[in-house]
Amino acid sequence: MKRNIFLSISLLAFSFAMAQAPIKLTGVKKKQDTQVSVTNYQVSQTNQKTMVTMDFVLDSLKVKSARYRAFTPILRSKDGKQKQRLKSLLVTGRVQDIIFERDGIDPLYVDNYQSVRREKNEPQRVAYNDIVDRQPWHDVAEVWLECDLCGCGDTLKSDQAFLGPIVPETAALDIKPNYIDIVPAPEKKVRNLHGTAYITFVVDRWEMKPDYMDNRRELRKITDTLDVMNADKNVSIHKIKIHGWASPESPYKHNEMLATNRAKSLTNYVRNTYNLPADVFAPAEATPENWIGLREAVDKMSLSVLPHREEILEIIDDKTLQPDPREKKIKRLYPQEYRYLLKNVYPGLRRSDYEITFEYKEFTLEEAKEIYKTKPYQLSLRELWDVAQTFPKGSDDYNKVMQTALIVYPESKEAAINLANVALRQDDLLKAETLLDRAGDSGEAENARAILYMKQDRYADAEAALSRAKAKGMNVSLNQEILRSIKKK
Repeated sequence: MKRNIFLSISLLAFSFAMAQAPIKLTGVKKKQDTQVSVTNYQVSQTNQKTMVTMDFVLDSLKVKSARYRAFTPILRSKDGKQKQRLKSLLVTGRVQDIIFERDGIDPLYVDNYQSVRREKNEPQRVAYNDIVDRQPWHDVAEVWLECDLCGCGDTLKSDQAFLGPIVPETAALDIKPNYIDIVPAPEKKVRNLHGTAYITFVVDRWEMKPDYMDNRRELRKITDTLDVMNADKNVSIHKIKIHGWASPESPYKHNEMLATNRAKSLTNYVRNTYNLPADVFAPAEATPENWIGLREAVDKMSLSVLPHREEILEIIDDKTLQPDPREKKIKRLYPQEYRYLLKNVYPGLRRSDYEITFEYKEFTLEEAKEIYKTKPYQLSLRELWDVAQTFPKGSDDYNKVMQTALIVYPESKEAAINLANVALRQDDLLKAETLLDRAGDSGEAENARAILYMKQDRYADAEAALSRAKAKGMNVSLNQEILRSIKKK
């Protein structure tokens, strides 16, 4: 009896195989024409799946044209209390194959079956495999083969042949790769939210008029955000900063006065709308003329819209010119295009940028567990880690928290490494490799790469990665021993 070792998920998986003489099965009447053999029988397991494979040799099996034979592997606990039927192999005669195609498969087997027509008096071999979710009782289960050789679906008239026990490889189970996660450091959860509102002011005026033009809608961009923050007891607002921009037409000094006063006007409007401490509001800031926005807009335009785009860009970039001469030069040399910009681009340059700095409170573990269910973005990376530790490592709940951590903190190398370890335990090598591409070069990242390379049979790369991890202070002796053991096989 031969056993094979497979590297899998979070430990070395195992298989139980029969490679000797085939198993011969006969019907209840022991007739020669119902003989079938099984070869290459094997059971493989990972932490999550149980897979049964075998070849059915049908050379001696005779099936009448209007009949069928059914073979169903069954996982059965030793005490017989737990049973799980696997996919059935249906071997049909010619007429029965047509009947099944026309009327459907026998209800006993319709949910999970594989069908093949018996080639009359010809040697025939059928490859079989089925994969099911692994159950705890599978570890000491037996595999039997139910043989419906009368083609009647009557289990009382069926034979059952013993294929073999599922025997875990003890040595393999004792060997587990050493996954090294990163415990994130606690941190203050200070966040910055940026936005832009296009407030319209009366020409040459700076008084805030909430009901003028589309101002009510634009103001809601700021007020809706602050309303939500004010209503959330987990949020404290630290700073509100408003920066006003004006477009380049009109003299620079005039624009400077307008932009500054308009930014102050908007700041005062927000201050008077909310009962917040005075020091929350930063002094209003302004950029008199928004040449940055003008250049970005011109650069994106096609030559069909702006034939002298490159010449206009050169004028905008000419640092020897002061703002007023710069604007006048564009207007003088390219009057038609200037009018287009004045009408279609300049209004969007007059804007008010706002920045709200706020902080989420620090949560106890019990609070964090509740917040995770509805607002995980309010948790720090460390708080998400702590929530994950309340679930068994490798469980669906644990894995979901680790996935959420990377969604909330997509730039975090720590979150990428920890989720890569989850993927490695699940044997999802493509996902693990993708995550490790963004995980940096820390010792933990190199250790995870070494496990990935071992699973990919890239032993030289695994050895190099373990050396790099060790040089960074990681204890990788167990993984080095595992690598040596694998290379000897």
